[in-house]
Amino acid sequence: MLINIVTNLKIVQQIKFSKYFQVNLGFVSTIDKGGRRIYNESDNFSNYYNSTYRTTIYAQGNIGNIRFYVDHYITSEDYLVIYYGDTFEEFIVNFDFIQLNKKGIDSYLGSIIKEIDEEYEELKNTKKLKELEVKPKGDSSKISQTPGQVTWDDIKVYMEKKRTSGN
Repeated sequence: MLINIVTNLKIVQQIKFSKYFQVNLGFVSTIDKGGRRIYNESDNFSNYYNSTYRTTIYAQGNIGNIRFYVDHYITSEDYLVIYYGDTFEEFIVNFDFIQLNKKGIDSYLGSIIKEIDEEYEELKNTKKLKELEVKPKGDSSKISQTPGQVTWDDIKVYMEKKRTSGN
């Protein structure tokens, strides 16, 4: 599972002490296309982050399938914003320098990732349960009585009734 972590420069400097950290400066954030500078779409996550928060992040490196980015607008807050998987589920974790000093960077990051992994599985199971819940059927009479409050389910029921009655 691909994990993207965005944080400030101070925390990334601590993460770089990991013996597994590899410098990888990623893709160029903008490219020239037809005389205009546009955002590079080669890095899906960076492109997603830019379009969501309207700011540019800078790749710093990775540890296995965990990629680290710096957002220079995150300055005074000491937290990691972790984007999990292809859907970029967002988790925010306060970075604890005391735990970092006690455990070391590799062990501390491992405990954070394990915690996020468990939260993600719980979130996934909750979403599956919500999908399995019976959704209320629509009300076809709303189309003629209160057209401003019609939902998609109302239209489905109306079309199904129309199809079965032959009108």
